[in-house]
Amino acid sequence: MRSPVRQFVNNLGTVILSFLLAFVIWLSATLQDDPFATQEFADVPIGILNQPDNSVIFNRNELADYVSVRARAPRSVLTELKATDFVATMDLSSVEPGTSASVPIAVVCHQKAVRIESWTPTAQTVHLEAIRVLTMPVTIELEGQVSMGYQVSSMTVTPDRVVVQGPASLLNQLATMYGTVDVREAKADIIEQATLRPLDANGKLVPGLQWTPDRIEVRVTVQRRLGYKPDVEVVPDLQGEPAPGYRLGSVSVQPSTVTLAGLPSVLDQLPGFIETWPISVTGATGDLLIHSPLTVPSAVVVVGVDYVTVTVQVLPIQSSRAITATVEMQGVRPGWVANASPEVVDVILEGPDSILSGLKPGDVRAVVDLFNYSLGKHRVAVQVVAPLGVSVVSVIPETIEVVIAVAPTPTPTPTPKP
Repeated sequence: MRSPVRQFVNNLGTVILSFLLAFVIWLSATLQDDPFATQEFADVPIGILNQPDNSVIFNRNELADYVSVRARAPRSVLTELKATDFVATMDLSSVEPGTSASVPIAVVCHQKAVRIESWTPTAQTVHLEAIRVLTMPVTIELEGQVSMGYQVSSMTVTPDRVVVQGPASLLNQLATMYGTVDVREAKADIIEQATLRPLDANGKLVPGLQWTPDRIEVRVTVQRRLGYKPDVEVVPDLQGEPAPGYRLGSVSVQPSTVTLAGLPSVLDQLPGFIETWPISVTGATGDLLIHSPLTVPSAVVVVGVDYVTVTVQVLPIQSSRAITATVEMQGVRPGWVANASPEVVDVILEGPDSILSGLKPGDVRAVVDLFNYSLGKHRVAVQVVAPLGVSVVSVIPETIEVVIAVAPTPTPTPTPKP
């Protein structure tokens, strides 16, 4: 008779074998219904852990922000899996500021049925730099020249220093915080918010820095120079009258103002304008373009200008006239006739009196266009054709009634017998 222990051991082996066989059968059925597969998950963001305080990743633009993960799982799990289910991290606790080190990338997934097979990249070289703070003076450069007869007397920069923050290696390159103010053609004080740029000793931009404040106020005092009288108006001395039937139009001077130089006692006695030499417009019938010197006292000179250009516009005197025109009809089809009501219109014209006074009735035509009109009664706009240089002010009436009908068949005339 076998002992109970031996019998239990024999039965235990049978039970375990039965469980294993059942598990294999279950696993085979499960894999057949929901087989395993692999899939790539791109754009898994990389998180930074344990970065030292007051440090910055100096080569940030060289590092990848995402990893591509290859994972294996049942198809039913893969279909629901997203890139956000993975966590990729780089631990920077062992990287010393001022040095470069290769940092491994760790990737995990919170889904238990998922096995991560690989990821790319697996590590990255990180260069840390310590953040430093530096106070730098501000350099402002004036661009251009103030207007003739003026000068810059002083410049105030507020504040004259800024606090710059950034990686220590970049701060070591910094030579100045530089800005510019444009004073071209200035005649009065300038108050401007200037933008600063960090430059090295060679005048090249140093990137990757921050500063406070980012803009500063610059006040430039502009004053009149001693012995100069700027902004003196130039007045053309026009003499005579244009030809009969014409009048003067606009008159322009280029340059319109000039700067005078001389003894301050003499300049202070001068008015705010100077005249050109006499310019004759007698008998003019067209525009005039004249180069004229300026009349100034003997002890005074005009700075930078030998003469001015005067443009005088000469225009014909405009008048108006009413004229009656007979309506002409165009575009009537063969076999049709058109009757206008009224048959004449009044046209108000405007133009030079020399042209209007010589107009004859046939010089102005009133036309109605009937090309696209069919049989019947129509209201048609009147179009006026006027001579060159004459404008049409109005037409009375602007539209007329036109009746288009079939032309009557002429009655044959009997031939008398001899």
